[in-house]
Amino acid sequence: MTVLTSGLQAQLTAHADDVMLVSLADGRQYTGQQVTALVEQMKQTLVAQAIGAGDVVVIALANHWIYPILEQALWEIGAIAHPVAPTSGVREILDEFADYHYAAGIFAESFRPALATQTNFLDQTFAIHDQPVYFYRYQQGESFQDGMTLSDDSLAVILNTSGSTGKPKRVGLTHAQLANSAHHIATSQHLTNQDATMVVMPMFHVNAQVIAMLSTRLSGGKLVVAEKFSASKFWEAVADHQVTWVSIVPTIVQMLQQNERARTAFTRRQADVQLKYVRSASFSLPAEQLAAFQEQYGIPVIEGYGMTEAASLIALNPFDTQKPGTVGLPVATEIALLLENQVTNAPNQTGEILLRGDHVITDYVDPKPSAFHDGWLRTGDLGRFDDDGYLKIVGRIKDIISRGGEKVAPAAIEATLRQLDFVADVVVVGTPDTLYGEAVTAVVIPTITDLTEAEMTTKLLEYASTQLSQPARPTQVFFVADYPRNPTGKVIRPQLAATIGK
Repeated sequence: MTVLTSGLQAQLTAHADDVMLVSLADGRQYTGQQVTALVEQMKQTLVAQAIGAGDVVVIALANHWIYPILEQALWEIGAIAHPVAPTSGVREILDEFADYHYAAGIFAESFRPALATQTNFLDQTFAIHDQPVYFYRYQQGESFQDGMTLSDDSLAVILNTSGSTGKPKRVGLTHAQLANSAHHIATSQHLTNQDATMVVMPMFHVNAQVIAMLSTRLSGGKLVVAEKFSASKFWEAVADHQVTWVSIVPTIVQMLQQNERARTAFTRRQADVQLKYVRSASFSLPAEQLAAFQEQYGIPVIEGYGMTEAASLIALNPFDTQKPGTVGLPVATEIALLLENQVTNAPNQTGEILLRGDHVITDYVDPKPSAFHDGWLRTGDLGRFDDDGYLKIVGRIKDIISRGGEKVAPAAIEATLRQLDFVADVVVVGTPDTLYGEAVTAVVIPTITDLTEAEMTTKLLEYASTQLSQPARPTQVFFVADYPRNPTGKVIRPQLAATIGK
């Protein structure tokens, strides 16, 4: 057992007769004792499928009650969970298996027709409590860490995060790092076994993995699993299941403000709502919008800052002394700024944000020395401290686009769109979007073609819908004769983003 697995099991044992897991999709409810039995059944089945210590199992599933059970079972046998977006293209996932020789995958049913044509994947579907688990053994799989002995320093998860080159960076988080982050989150939010959270963020994302699921489970609280966020159903679920807090992104805050059915449902169920606050990350809400939400619903919005490489924990606004427009104060994390190759904590200076902590990675799965500076993780984000030590994010060094909490790499999108015969060149930039933070905008230099711009737009969007994951699909398309360039010919992306569509 590790600090992570022993902590999870201790809470299940302590709450053997309490409901610890709820599925909104089908109404299932499981006590701690029942979750323990399901974890044991899952473990035995995975071992029978020859999954063991050091094996990586890809999980491409939408939010589901089986997720936390599956991950705990994998961790207890020393295997490594690798959650990916269920909207990922089949080609994208097949390429990962070919590159890294993972042991197996558990997939959404929608993947089955494509996998049936792949001779390297052996269908070994099984069921857990009448729930089919579409398990596929990869015939060319290898153990990720041969001869490993399970310890707190063993990898528990691998999560993909977009790199500036377009190829995802693989972030490996250990049992200790996950447990440390979850405990720090629980402490900073004063979580107890009387709390309940509803998981509305995608479970393959570190936010749901650690902030929502692990902090709740390790503090003995209840998990309420939603397949996805629904503004019209949000307040009903919060009221029905005594949800006390939720981790969300600014996009969801805005949807709850704008959705008429959500406003009506809140009015109807307000007496039953026990929500104490919502925690928001990804990008800052405008101060006036934050104030409007809090006035409308009477529920505080607590803004914070996290990233996959720090197990989703960096900073959080204190509950009693918030500063809108900032991400708050460091939480169990050392934060500094890199300014002209000097590390500083001086206020009112802008520099690249650096991190250290017992939950922060010290290298990537595929080593990347340039991502570190004298033992500090370089985030690629630009920030500044105010005189009280509150951190404000002021920009990004990298070109990564942040859309509704998901970060996508322009280079990967561009490489895909260049396969279209009417695309001579394409640059993808982030442009302002009041709902999602940034829109994924494709700026195309077309070839000589008989197609109209409307026809090209339709074809590009249709192609993207089959080749790219949901967050990476362009939502806007513009056509230009050329791009703004510097003297060496390199595209000036900020200038392009600022001028298109005007």
